[in-house]
Amino acid sequence: MKTHYRIIASLCLVFLGLGIFLWFSFPRSVPNERQTITTNTNLSVNPTLPAPLATVVDPPTPTLIGAPLPPVDYPPGSIGEACKVNDYPPSVGYFDLDRETRRNLDNSPYDRNGKWKALKNEKCLLALERHLNPINPYLWGTEHEPQGKLSAFAFVNVDNPVTFERLFTDPVGDFALVQEVFSRPECQLGPNADPNWELHESCHADALLNYALLSRFCYGDGVLNRPSKFYWKSFGDNPTPEQDRSEWIQRLEDAWVRQKCKSLDPNLKLQLPLHTALQQQIYALQVKEESKSRRQQTLIGALIDLAARLGDPTAALTQPIDHGPGDLIGIDSGNWYDEAGYKYGPFAEWFTRDFRPDDLFTKHPPSIERLYVFLDLFAENLSAADGREMKLNHDVLVQHLCTPPYYIELYVDEDTVPEPPSCREIITELRQKQIDPAMLEWIATFEDVAMRLDVYE
Repeated sequence: MKTHYRIIASLCLVFLGLGIFLWFSFPRSVPNERQTITTNTNLSVNPTLPAPLATVVDPPTPTLIGAPLPPVDYPPGSIGEACKVNDYPPSVGYFDLDRETRRNLDNSPYDRNGKWKALKNEKCLLALERHLNPINPYLWGTEHEPQGKLSAFAFVNVDNPVTFERLFTDPVGDFALVQEVFSRPECQLGPNADPNWELHESCHADALLNYALLSRFCYGDGVLNRPSKFYWKSFGDNPTPEQDRSEWIQRLEDAWVRQKCKSLDPNLKLQLPLHTALQQQIYALQVKEESKSRRQQTLIGALIDLAARLGDPTAALTQPIDHGPGDLIGIDSGNWYDEAGYKYGPFAEWFTRDFRPDDLFTKHPPSIERLYVFLDLFAENLSAADGREMKLNHDVLVQHLCTPPYYIELYVDEDTVPEPPSCREIITELRQKQIDPAMLEWIATFEDVAMRLDVYE
């Protein structure tokens, strides 16, 4: 038995020794925080310096474009003040910059998605609405047209003038009335039918014009083609601060109209297949022209022509503008150059004479021939096709006839143009001629207005 215990004790000593040997023979694990970090042996590293840290690149610092412009003194509540136009960068040169640079300008009027920052400002929106609502869309931007041009709309006062407010008040209701008009045969004056202003209210002439102009500005190119004035660095333009900022104000106006259009019911678009039958009815009413140079009317032009024949006074002042041969107008064009409402309005007879109203609307210097022709406009009123009287704005007419700058033909050296005579000189000379007694009364009216406006001399 003792021998057996000795054998067991001997074996325990052997196993204990073997365990100690193995403990010191195998590598042991090292805690993580004490492990050695291996480096890429292919890199040339100075062992005496710490490893370089990654470089952090800051985003580009927003910058200003050009030298800041002196502030314009905009009145409170105006677009310039309410939309903070003085904070904008100079418009000249702005669009010459690449898109990324423009987006990083801290005073850019657009956000990084290209949206107007100012249109998120209720004060700015209110100023734009207050400014644009009373404007006749036909006169929008005409202050930027080349000198020496006026529109018939500037000369005639109408009781219910078309305005942007009128266009955007009830577009859905206006379109419903247009559809009603084309469901009633008595309202669909054929191509050769006489105008009938007695149908003005019952056939919704005002809704026809409202919807036609809404279509022009929202679904045509009316905003794009409205008169505007921009300045270009590449042309060497050096506008005043007010002129420079007028560009931003024009763009804000455009953006306001487009935003109003985006809020409309998309089914109002006349050119949709949904309205194919209505389109065909409108085309069937097109007034046929004898002149081969007349282009086919647009849907919009045909609607405005019908509104004029039904007695809308604004539609009855529209006139065509010749763009030259071969300039065809498509269904979505939206421009107003094919309208002929003037044939049913206060200037109808003027288009039958040897001269055209263009002679009146172009701002030529005073002359005996010019005043002799136009003095009968100072008769009390003009009559429309149905005998309805429309009041001329004599103040606008006198300023147009008597105040420079006057129209100068393209490529004519302005320095070679003689000094124009005053209206007083022309009237004095005209009185010395044999004239109709009625003209003496018109001359007296003309003189009274010119002296009151201080433009006679």
